Amino acid sequence: MKMATSLQPDGSAGFDAIARFYDAHHGRLRDDIPAVMAYARRYGGPVLDLGVGTGRLALPLAQAGYEVVGVDNSAAMLSRARRRLEVAGLAERVQLVQADFTSFQLDRTFALAWCGYNGFLHLHGQKEQLAALRCWRRHLQPGGVLVIDVENPQLERLAALDGSLELAGFWQDEETGHTVHAFYAGQVSLADQVQDLRLFYDEILADGTVRRTTARFALHILFRRELDLLLRLAGFGAVEWLGDYELTPWEPDSPRLLAAATV
Repeated sequence: MKMATSLQPDGSAGFDAIARFYDAHHGRLRDDIPAVMAYARRYGGPVLDLGVGTGRLALPLAQAGYEVVGVDNSAAMLSRARRRLEVAGLAERVQLVQADFTSFQLDRTFALAWCGYNGFLHLHGQKEQLAALRCWRRHLQPGGVLVIDVENPQLERLAALDGSLELAGFWQDEETGHTVHAFYAGQVSLADQVQDLRLFYDEILADGTVRRTTARFALHILFRRELDLLLRLAGFGAVEWLGDYELTPWEPDSPRLLAAATV
């Protein structure tokens, strides 16, 4: 069996490399959509989708009638989002912007900004985190809200990550017909509050060759008090803390950490 490997680092290059696998692997995540829709109903539009990716959240928002602007720095992810929106007949309702989501400038403001499923964890260091939060705050209307959705750190689980390869799933690729196996491996430095995550996608080609695509991401381990301080330093007002997609109040053992910060 032959294997060819492509390794991509963190950032847009890493997401560009895995964009074609993203919907099959992560697109099935829908648990957060009711929470997004609940906030959209509460605050109205337009909606700013921070780290829009392939349009996983932008599509249902547009289907519900909201005007959406999605920002992402990965051209390949945005290309797939554009294709999905065109197929659904919703391209005119969603504007896609390729930019660094810590420093973009749009000539408009929004009632709701949503940084979905762990997107904020790709930001490292207080300088980068604050730059992003201040940028996002500038794009909110008075009375608008920013929602950040990240994993609530479970230290016992994180400490158990030792770099071992684990199967995350497998499927048949609709475009190529290849069987794809997805694996991940994680290691953690609790002292540095960093999770080193590697994703491996093995495609089994018709001739038996296994083509491996690998991306590596460093995810910040973020705690509630730290996020609260960052939001206040960035100029946000009251913060509502939620612990799951049913929008129940946050507890130390909640699965998620959702911060809804108002301007």
